[in-house]
Amino acid sequence: DIGTTSVVTYLLDGQTGAQLAVASVLNPQSQFGADVIQRSNHVIENGGEEMAQVIRGAVDKLVGEVCKKAKIARENVYLIAGVGNTCMHHLFMGISPSALVHSPYNPSFSDPLIFPARELGLSIHPNGQLMFLSNIAGFVGADTVGVMLAVDFDHLKPLTLAIDIGTNGEMVLGNEERMIACSTAAGPAFEGAKIECGMRAAAGAIDHFRFEGNEMKISVVGGGKPIGLCGSGLMDVVAQLLEVGLIDDTGRLLGEDEVETECAEANVHRVVTLDSGVVFMLAFENESEDGRPVYLSQKDIREVQLAKGAIAAGIDLMADTLGRPISEIGQVFIAGAFGNYMDPASACRLGMIPQELLPRISSVGNAAGEGAKIAALNRAEFLHSAAMARKCEFLELATHPDFQDTYVDNLMFE
Repeated sequence: DIGTTSVVTYLLDGQTGAQLAVASVLNPQSQFGADVIQRSNHVIENGGEEMAQVIRGAVDKLVGEVCKKAKIARENVYLIAGVGNTCMHHLFMGISPSALVHSPYNPSFSDPLIFPARELGLSIHPNGQLMFLSNIAGFVGADTVGVMLAVDFDHLKPLTLAIDIGTNGEMVLGNEERMIACSTAAGPAFEGAKIECGMRAAAGAIDHFRFEGNEMKISVVGGGKPIGLCGSGLMDVVAQLLEVGLIDDTGRLLGEDEVETECAEANVHRVVTLDSGVVFMLAFENESEDGRPVYLSQKDIREVQLAKGAIAAGIDLMADTLGRPISEIGQVFIAGAFGNYMDPASACRLGMIPQELLPRISSVGNAAGEGAKIAALNRAEFLHSAAMARKCEFLELATHPDFQDTYVDNLMFE
């Protein structure tokens, strides 16, 4: 599973399907840019050979790592199945991503691929093959197809919404009758990026936050005092400050003379002004692990509004395109690592996912990786994934006449 941020490899027994080993690494392409646009521009300006080599090298190294863990020779690996977003697919294959950064943002290649692994410098059985699942559109790639395969999307009877909350915010809505996908420019806020005290969900990150009575309760990855704020914690903090009245519906942090609830009054001393502007202190200097304050800034709240507004607008417009009300959505699957950490109640309090869908939300973990496993173990399922990708319609939000108005309407906190 080649992600923009990390790469995960699973070793499976080809006969039993048992998982023998797992290994992961940060995507080394990050040295050329943090997101797909920066990396695409680097390739357009400098050529794609170096970018392709570093990711192929990372995958080959991971193959060696899982084989070592399972005490299996590389030569006994016969097949590699891959998923990733469209840009990661293109960069891995050595296909120019130029079409992805210019209108109409179509992929250069969408069909599923199977060819000799040695052609990409992957050391497995001499006749071993590499397969890569289909892409749907420029920003809805094989990772989304992997999610769809993992949940058997085109055989679902209830109207189903699947969301992968990341920088691109890929989503699919539909069931066995009709499926539609879109990608929203949610930005990297929920990955801890562009947040002043943001970080990945590593040791020291605030991953959950709530008020009990008037008292703050902070959960920190690994225990101890906090050093930063990751995506799930960010979502919780904004939702809780909204709930107790320290943030108003426009997203503005309120001051001492503006708060009205007992909890807000008890905690408004944490709303202070720093050089960067007004912030809410989650941990003063003496409350953090490294002596530096951990806080939520007004700018951070705006980043959350942009992200949640984009995702909410995508959901609204997909439902409108299908001619189905939001209330008819019977189940919501949250895919990706973030879905394991995210509190669905916080997502709904922000208005990112409609409140009425809260009881219908469930996490499906790394469903993209699960889809790659299914395709690797069963050729019929690999072909099934290609058929699903062809059947799924794509909704281009950037050119949709109602997108801008719908997006702006969803920026407010309800």
